[in-house]
Amino acid sequence: MINLINNCKTMTVFNRFLILLGLFISFNLNAFCQEDDDDANDKIVEQLRQKYGEVEYFSNVFFVKQNGVWEFVDENGNLLTNIHMENVESNYLYADLTIKGKKYSVFSPYDDGRVLVERYGRFAYMDRNGNLTPFIYDEEGENANVTPAVATAIINTSDQIMQVSQEVGRGKYSSVKALEKSIDLELAGKLSSEVADSLLVLLCKTYDNSPKDIDMKTAEDLFDATIAPCGQAGCEAVLAYYKSNGLDQKRRLGYVRQLADDYGQYHANEMMGDILVEGALCPKDIQGAIDYYKKVIDADSQDFGESSRKKLADLWNKYGTQYDNLLGKLCAENESVEYFNDEYYVLTNGSQKMLVDKQCQEILPKGEYDIYAVVKDYFIIGDEMSGVQLVKKGGKPVFNQKFEDIKSITDDDDIQFVVKKDGKWGFYDKDGKAVTSMIFDDYSSGYSTNPYVELNEEEYAIFSLFNNGMMILEKDDKMGCLDTNGNVVIPFVYEGMAFTPKGNLLVKKDGKIGAIDGNGKEIIPCKYDDINFDTEEKKLILKTIEFFDL
Repeated sequence: MINLINNCKTMTVFNRFLILLGLFISFNLNAFCQEDDDDANDKIVEQLRQKYGEVEYFSNVFFVKQNGVWEFVDENGNLLTNIHMENVESNYLYADLTIKGKKYSVFSPYDDGRVLVERYGRFAYMDRNGNLTPFIYDEEGENANVTPAVATAIINTSDQIMQVSQEVGRGKYSSVKALEKSIDLELAGKLSSEVADSLLVLLCKTYDNSPKDIDMKTAEDLFDATIAPCGQAGCEAVLAYYKSNGLDQKRRLGYVRQLADDYGQYHANEMMGDILVEGALCPKDIQGAIDYYKKVIDADSQDFGESSRKKLADLWNKYGTQYDNLLGKLCAENESVEYFNDEYYVLTNGSQKMLVDKQCQEILPKGEYDIYAVVKDYFIIGDEMSGVQLVKKGGKPVFNQKFEDIKSITDDDDIQFVVKKDGKWGFYDKDGKAVTSMIFDDYSSGYSTNPYVELNEEEYAIFSLFNNGMMILEKDDKMGCLDTNGNVVIPFVYEGMAFTPKGNLLVKKDGKIGAIDGNGKEIIPCKYDDINFDTEEKKLILKTIEFFDL
């Protein structure tokens, strides 16, 4: 049996799941939700400036500077910490704090007297006085299954590498050999990408400029250990040697293949393509190179995508149909070929755009339009001047008109569209038929919250598609239903609510579960603690939980 609902309002960042009769119904989020508290925060910042001078806003707290150091304060200006931060750089998503010369990043709000801070990809809690726990947590604040001793060793080793890296950057190489000997190879595989890059770059720089200050046998062992966590800079530092007299060339080729094939790093994929075209380190393989360049484009890399597109086009111009390179043909014939998602590319020539699938087959014909979104088999296209429209494959319109905006809400089997015209919003089904008239004053697809609509100055969070003429919504932390005319048909008195396959509703009230029909008439009283679904009998089992004092 499958356990059903405890609370129909459970939410995640990108999806809302209602577990009902063993079916997971998810509502996709397709736009960004703007919060209305920006003005309020600006006023608080201005008030705090009058008291402290320098102020930075972050999450639910504020940074203020006094007597040359920064501290956390609440919205009333009350000091929350005694950390003495030397510098603060903050934006909407994160803040960098400098404390005793060390930099910490903060991604989550100050909470309950402490804040989760990050160094070198590892996380620890810092209390109001700046005291730290070991760096044994992940970005969610959960234990990352690493011992305090290992976490401390990673942080200390990272600090040592970054210090020596700065010395190497200034042309001082004398401390590199001692650093090599001090790094545990198993620990090297647990370094952050930033630190792994710095280690590989400093080893390569030292070999180039001061070979006597590096032990190449130890360096090669560190390359082997550090190749997994390294990023673009470290990869390029090692792989650039295939044209020099550095490490064994075949060994370097192994690094490229490992990074490209095992770790999918786009820069290594392009390098692998270059190596196969060149044919110096291994036999020439044009088809293999084409396949590697395609991977770079599919990775949607701004740094390498353009060069890989040019190389694909060059191979098409040189070899034509000799190899499977239809994407190269498109790259040669169009000004740009851009990755759109896992299924499509967008081709651009002047003001003309065209959508093709990954087999380079036409999906949408050439036209002067932008492609805003792809939802199942539907495409939202248009431009600001002429309006937005919904089309299917081949460009066939779903609606007989264009709108100012079109959004979508989907579940596993169905989809509805929310359209805007003359400043008002309404719902349509996937066949282009109106579900409601243009009755809503506003709509937001949400970002970290459910989508919502505004009607008569009331905001409603959306928890279902329209089903049998009704939609489940939430207002003031209570759930109910509006009909297609915007009338309340199920009052907003429930803590949880979900449609059954027959169009009735499971509801939760005062902590108890029951069921009502589409008119709000009680079918099952709200007196049960849990509901299970018998998969064999296809029936609901309502349960009460009894407590006995034995």
